Amino acid sequence: MDYVLVIQNSSAEGLGSLESLLVNDGFRLQNVFAKKEKIPQNDYSLLVVLGAPESANDNLDYLKDEMILIREFVKKEKPVLGICLGSQLVAKSFGAQVFRGARKEIGFYHDLRIENNSKLFSGFENPFTVFHWHGDAFSLPQNATRLVSSTDYVNQAFLLGTAVGIQFHIEVTNEMINLWLDTSQELSKAKHINPNKIKQEISINLPKVKKNMEIFYNNFKSQFQL
Repeated sequence: MDYVLVIQNSSAEGLGSLESLLVNDGFRLQNVFAKKEKIPQNDYSLLVVLGAPESANDNLDYLKDEMILIREFVKKEKPVLGICLGSQLVAKSFGAQVFRGARKEIGFYHDLRIENNSKLFSGFENPFTVFHWHGDAFSLPQNATRLVSSTDYVNQAFLLGTAVGIQFHIEVTNEMINLWLDTSQELSKAKHINPNKIKQEISINLPKVKKNMEIFYNNFKSQFQL
């Protein structure tokens, strides 16, 4: 039985649709709420680091511990998947810079383009649809390969060794999106974001995002032989 270590950095940001994909394949999940729980020192086949409102630049001990863990997994050639904040932590773990993006991205976006013929995104439309909720960007670590770019964020996904960072959300569910929109304090500061418009777009765009999650998951399993 393969075990997956899931680092949850916010109570509102879980695995979403990725959870059922892992469970249905027989993976056992060990969820750790990093703000309050210590990271267990067991043997895992995969590390997933999820998102949160915090920045990778915040001087928080648990984020530093996560970066150490990410480097350990890559050193052992074990796969790592970082989503949103998780992707920024992966990038910073290997020397990249994390900084404020030119424009906060919240909602469904359709301008993500595949770079370098990435096998991880084989089967996607190009450009493809995702859900965004981020304001930080990152440079690429040395020796990393850019996998996805967009109009305002040149680095949306990358590969470095056995680590994959994706800035966007393809794991989201209807419940997650509505929870974020209903409880976030960020939206009042982002005048170009219309929460009601985003909610109206869910029925049209979420099926595309869910399909992309399934395709990416199967590509990820194949690439890292999970």
